[in-house]
Amino acid sequence: MPKFTYIAKSRPGETIQGDIEAESEQEVIDKLTKSGYFPIAVQTEDLSLSRQGIFRLRKISSRDTVIFTRQLSSLIESGVNILNSLNIMSGQSSNKYLKAVVSDIVSRIKDGKSLSDSLAAHPYIFSNLFVSMIHSGEIGGNLEQALKRLADFLEKEEEFKNSIRVALTYPAFILIVGILTVTILLGFVIPRLATMFEDMGQILPLPTRILISFSDMLRAYGWLMLIIIATSVFLARRLYRSPHGRVLWDNFKLKRAIWGELVLKTELSRLMRTLSLLLSSGMPIIYSLDISMSVLENQVLKLQVQKFKDQIAAGLSFSSCIKNSPLFPELVSSVVAVGEETGTLERSLMRLADDYEKEVDRTLKTLTRLLEPVVILIMGLIVGFIVLSMLLPIFQINLIVR
Repeated sequence: MPKFTYIAKSRPGETIQGDIEAESEQEVIDKLTKSGYFPIAVQTEDLSLSRQGIFRLRKISSRDTVIFTRQLSSLIESGVNILNSLNIMSGQSSNKYLKAVVSDIVSRIKDGKSLSDSLAAHPYIFSNLFVSMIHSGEIGGNLEQALKRLADFLEKEEEFKNSIRVALTYPAFILIVGILTVTILLGFVIPRLATMFEDMGQILPLPTRILISFSDMLRAYGWLMLIIIATSVFLARRLYRSPHGRVLWDNFKLKRAIWGELVLKTELSRLMRTLSLLLSSGMPIIYSLDISMSVLENQVLKLQVQKFKDQIAAGLSFSSCIKNSPLFPELVSSVVAVGEETGTLERSLMRLADDYEKEVDRTLKTLTRLLEPVVILIMGLIVGFIVLSMLLPIFQINLIVR
């Protein structure tokens, strides 16, 4: 049940405020009036998505959405109606933000809206793909099947993203620790040792002089370096967010030897899996392509899919469109052509998605195996140079003493 906050007068010159559970604002007003209060203001509590900014902070994770979809599918498949299913899930959810969203969906359904329309009111949680699949299930009378397919799809996507995160976590951790170590040595340890060496009046070895100069420069102009880096990041983000800059950057990524191939296969896997899901639900190819564009992150590929829509509307087959595109590998057009001829396009697309996902996973594992020793070697050489530069004067002093 939704929560409302209220401000009311209890007696002349005195106001009270609090929160109360009710089905609507009118019910809140009735309850307050019966209790002897005069309502001044009543509004939905901020946990609802009437203020969507709160959910930009990812208070509801993709994993929460997967669990929500799976549980809703199981309850509806067991014969529980939508409202009771949602009420059960709202009571069991440990995430107070998701609970508020489910309560809001229940209120909208009670007001006469469909489940898909109610979900569409929360775009930061339920994507266009999610809403379209639910709408298709409502029209076709197989809502539980649509939810089950969605849950499988979301779980697969989550596993794929997790595999990428896991593959990159260790090299990133080593790099961050190495940078922090070098910064501490250059900023705090070396200046103290440099002062000690200067007091001795000895001529320092060349590596030590280079290191001390670099440390002095870092301390003197570190603030300027930070400003330059922050400004560069800000300008790069502004350029990336502009339509033209985003296309330029995404095109640059696709043209890189290893990186481009990895990006392309990742995007193709996502596109093919989404198309397979939508086509298996009975959606036409043009509508499926339109929805699938929302799951792509690369703007160059998005523009290409938009061209596919126009070409198919003009009478071309999907396989012909892919064949004429320089971005899509020949394997994709061949598999799609076979799927169109045999009437099993959605299965062919799903096989392609699985194959590309496996290739991306293998490539990432290979790259991380190579990246880990490279990062360790580079950081080891830098730290080794710093240590050696600080030990050379000590060895020199020992020789002089002898």
